[in-house]
Amino acid sequence: MRRAAVSAIAVALFAAPAFALSVSDLDTDGDSLVSFTEVTVKYPSMSEEDFAEIDTSDDIVLDEAELAAALEAGMVEEPAD
Repeated sequence: MRRAAVSAIAVALFAAPAFALSVSDLDTDGDSLVSFTEVTVKYPSMSEEDFAEIDTSDDIVLDEAELAAALEAGMVEEPAD
């Protein structure tokens, strides 16, 4: 049983995207979501149209899943700093 648990953890770790950027890196008000205003602190050239394309749930904020999908799709890059 222990071997199965260790294997499952290893698979989960290696299957996860290796992106270091997370919502907490962009979230300035502590609500665990990222608004357009918050995103433009690290991505000043991002347009509202680009943000809307990333915001697949159309709730005018980005969550962890939307940010990860945008990174994976190359819609945004890890910020330099």
